Amino acid sequence: EDAAHDASSGTRTLHFPLNAAHSISNIMDNFPLEPPKSVISRAFPYGSNETRMQMFLAKRHGQSQEAFDRACQEFKLVSDASNTLYEIEKISSIPGDKFRANVSFSAPPASLFSTDTSENNVTVAVPCGGNALHQISKEFVETVGSKSALSAMVQEHFAGRDILLTSPKGEGKSATATEFSSMLGYDVHLFSLYKEMTGRDLLMRRTTDAETGETGWDESPLLTAAKKGQVCVLDGIEKLSSDTLGTLHGFLTDREVCLPDGRKIAAIQRQENPDDQSVDNVHPSFRAVALSSFSNETGASWITEELVSMFSIIPLDAPSRDCLKDILMTITASTGVQNENGIDKILDFNESLSEEVAADCGVSPLSTRNLIRLAKAGERDLHARIWSVLVADLVPPRQRSVLDSLLQESGILPQKQSTRGTPPLAIKMDHDELTIGDFTMERLPVSRPEMVPSPYFFDIPNHVWMIKTLLEERALGERAFLLLGNQGVGKNKVVDRLCELANFEREYIQLHRDSSISSLTLSPTIEDGKIIWKDSPLVRAVTKGCSLIIDEADKAPLEVISVLKSLVQDGELLLADGRRISRKSRLAETIRIHPDFTVFVLANRPGFPFHGNDFFGEIGDCFSSHIIPNPDLQSEINLLRSYAPSVDESVLRRIAASFSDLRHLFEHGDITYPYSTREAVSVVKHLEQYPNENIVTVLHNVLDMDSFNGKLYSRLAEVFREHGFPIKFHSWKKSTTDGDGESDDFLGIEYLTDRSKEGTSATPPSLSEAKFGKWDENNDPHVGGNQWAGGTGGSDTAGLGGRGGPFRLDRGHKVHQVSDEAKAQVSKEAAAAARKMAQTALKERLKEIGMSGAEFQMYKEFISPIDGDIASLRATLQSAEFKSSERDWIKRQSYGEIDDSKLVEGVAGEKYIYKRRGTVENQRSHSVKRPRRIRFVMDCSGSMYRFNGYDQRQQRCLEAAALVMEAFDGMEKRFDYSIVGHSGDSRCIKLVNFGEPPTNEKERMQILQTMVAHSQYCQSGDNTLGAIKQAVVDVTKGYAVDGETDENCMVIAVSDANLARYGISPRELARAMTDGSSDSKAGMQTKAYCVFIASFGSEADNIKKELPRGRGFVCMQTNELPKIVKHILTSEIA
Repeated sequence: EDAAHDASSGTRTLHFPLNAAHSISNIMDNFPLEPPKSVISRAFPYGSNETRMQMFLAKRHGQSQEAFDRACQEFKLVSDASNTLYEIEKISSIPGDKFRANVSFSAPPASLFSTDTSENNVTVAVPCGGNALHQISKEFVETVGSKSALSAMVQEHFAGRDILLTSPKGEGKSATATEFSSMLGYDVHLFSLYKEMTGRDLLMRRTTDAETGETGWDESPLLTAAKKGQVCVLDGIEKLSSDTLGTLHGFLTDREVCLPDGRKIAAIQRQENPDDQSVDNVHPSFRAVALSSFSNETGASWITEELVSMFSIIPLDAPSRDCLKDILMTITASTGVQNENGIDKILDFNESLSEEVAADCGVSPLSTRNLIRLAKAGERDLHARIWSVLVADLVPPRQRSVLDSLLQESGILPQKQSTRGTPPLAIKMDHDELTIGDFTMERLPVSRPEMVPSPYFFDIPNHVWMIKTLLEERALGERAFLLLGNQGVGKNKVVDRLCELANFEREYIQLHRDSSISSLTLSPTIEDGKIIWKDSPLVRAVTKGCSLIIDEADKAPLEVISVLKSLVQDGELLLADGRRISRKSRLAETIRIHPDFTVFVLANRPGFPFHGNDFFGEIGDCFSSHIIPNPDLQSEINLLRSYAPSVDESVLRRIAASFSDLRHLFEHGDITYPYSTREAVSVVKHLEQYPNENIVTVLHNVLDMDSFNGKLYSRLAEVFREHGFPIKFHSWKKSTTDGDGESDDFLGIEYLTDRSKEGTSATPPSLSEAKFGKWDENNDPHVGGNQWAGGTGGSDTAGLGGRGGPFRLDRGHKVHQVSDEAKAQVSKEAAAAARKMAQTALKERLKEIGMSGAEFQMYKEFISPIDGDIASLRATLQSAEFKSSERDWIKRQSYGEIDDSKLVEGVAGEKYIYKRRGTVENQRSHSVKRPRRIRFVMDCSGSMYRFNGYDQRQQRCLEAAALVMEAFDGMEKRFDYSIVGHSGDSRCIKLVNFGEPPTNEKERMQILQTMVAHSQYCQSGDNTLGAIKQAVVDVTKGYAVDGETDENCMVIAVSDANLARYGISPRELARAMTDGSSDSKAGMQTKAYCVFIASFGSEADNIKKELPRGRGFVCMQTNELPKIVKHILTSEIA
């Protein structure tokens, strides 16, 4: 304890939980051969030998791991054992004691010690439930890791401690907790926790009597388990706020708490008067088993002193390959599938897809749930199934290519001929049977035919293939599906068509950012002073066995959609009115899950550009996931023809080809929105209904949102011109139509002639001569005048929306626009005078920043080719910035909107029943929100200058630097970057310091000129290795002072592949990029990337192969480098 406290002076550390000392001593006395460090590590997780746990704790709490290790060495508590050495041998009842059982442990093998251990077998008496005791159940696949975890759980249970199981998602925490409870005869009370849960919700909730309307209290699963002496599984402990944890802490550590209804519950030994009827007893057999998940994103930030003092923490070891094979072989054998060859390939791929590699590829590692799902499916088309499980179609092309190479190295190859509707699958359907290709199923009988959808659906081969795949998986027992895709690709249409073909009754619910957990399950209303709970579509579907469509799942808060994990994976869900949905329970108040109940969750791709939540990352492995893509070109043409049979075939083909090219541009990062089939259908439907409408005007309806970005808008114009639509796109221009469909019309924002008076300037003052105008220190709005600078809708002065002024000047007021007719009244002489004033003002601005007009023009011409990449990267960075500052609901307020989940409290007269939007501070996190740090390392060596005429390598490097400086301009609150160069003279040429980004064109131009000068005049030599090593260290210097940060740092090096000339091997470069990441606190928070922009022969490709997967890139085309830099940044940041 003293050693741990002394080490905490520099960085944050957890204090040792003194209340665990007695239980540690008890275990060590009764299990003498158990390594003391292994026992202590359960109470104080710094001692854990589980490598993932060590990594996350080190990232969160700095040097605390090292401090604990030093304390263990001082007291000679050294052990490499990561598993419990004792194993459970037998569980037997104690005659005459229903709630106690004997558990016999076999001693560790003698090979681990120098003496015979056979006499050290241990039998201890532990609390148990009232049900039958048994050994490992048949449904539970026992492995080395699970044996160790169960033994450790029983040891802690014997010592009187509650237990916390932790691991990444999908590694068997729920199954292990259930098996532990079942072995000891406990009933399990599952309690799914969520972020907005209060301390009172943990114990009780208000209810109303359905007959009288009187309010009362219902006990939570935690309280019920405590009174009955059962196990309560607290799923999602990491989501609770610190206030809620405080309530739980008091109850679990003291076994005593005051209840909201005025009563009290306490352990019998803590009661002053055992006969007091207002005090309920905590049964001595009661135990709480908490479950928590950690990941690269969350780390172990939720491990606090309160949590450590409540629970003994047992991390589940990452299952070995042999353990995973045993699990998969056992489960597939039980389903009659023989798939050993396929399982070996799956495990080969799983080993290559480490957590780090998966992050670099933009996907999540395969969880045990996903591995089981793949093994059950058999070896047929394994490549496509893994592709689907990883939703690889949603990651950028470069990351897909890395994934594909991993699959091929594991012997998993795509089928030579795609089965996705090639040839098209025939659909045959009668009253009782459905056949799609070689799949046949019985159609379900329906009692409510009006609930079976009948959509307008054109049978596209890809969509028919997807319907067949979903129905095949359903026939094999799958009941939870996740369909991901861009907006407008037909996700709803596919599921509606599936329900129509299979005769499934459908319930539908659409989520949004204001959706709550209560609204997902029940809808409360007040009728005659009583709270009436009405079943949501989810409850009705569970009861009647319907198909439930949950649409727009990416729009709801993550804590709302997380409850679906309890439903689809655990088969349990507690409702607000006290009822419980369950797959197994037969209690009267339980709603049994109908065997035909099926869930289809529909969601857009996470992140940019739809700004949705990461549903797939949160609970995606609980579902069978599939990507709904846009149709292929010919299918899209056929689809458009079905909507617009009267439109000329060539027009349909050109429209389909145009939108197909737009999607291709999106995939490669050239535009920011993935134009879908929905937009193309919208265009042709308009043409079908209004055949005389000009195509330019019709395209207006779809593309005008991008008119705010001139560069993007002109890029869209190029695509449509390539396909025979001769239109020009100009941002914020009026569109005119001549009716012949072949014109040079502008496509932009169309100003209506009957605008309302507000926002227009109908009678601007008479024109005189252009002038700057008077400066208003109060910055009052001036509309329609000719005196003040910064006014709107006036004449002659600098401002916005007016006419005849010298230049634009925005002072932040609402713009009032004069008409085009009024603008036309400005004489040529006045316009020339205004233009001269503008040029003079520009010269003064350039003089102010010390930049000549020629230099300014040179800089603008230099960045012109990458303007589109700059705009695209800025849009992505801004989306990350906006997402980080998005406001949430603050509950339990005294004013605001009434919270539907608090209606009962409102009826009871409580005050805090409102909610309002605001910024929710993470009370659990001690991290300091700092801008994310990124260091760019640019090659300024002599070879860049020498060979630029050969392959334009220096041009590419300068463009990368300009892209960074332009795209990050104005984003200092979210991102903090520096740029350094390296050459034969130095490993660190400072170009841009952290916190001091260039603020104008002159400073950016000077940085580029400095890079050129260094490469021209430096000595020969190469400092690539030293520059990267120093960057990994420098990028974190002072970053987490006075607190921790949850942000990762990045290093991106841009260099030529001229390493062999200086005797530098690819493996040395790989070590320079990764050594710091494992040996130092700074490195553990840093990812390094290397982009090679030039090479002699195949040197760049050879170096890339030796680097960590996804960390090396080769760029030999000038226009590719901005895309690569943008890809690295967006994959890490957005």
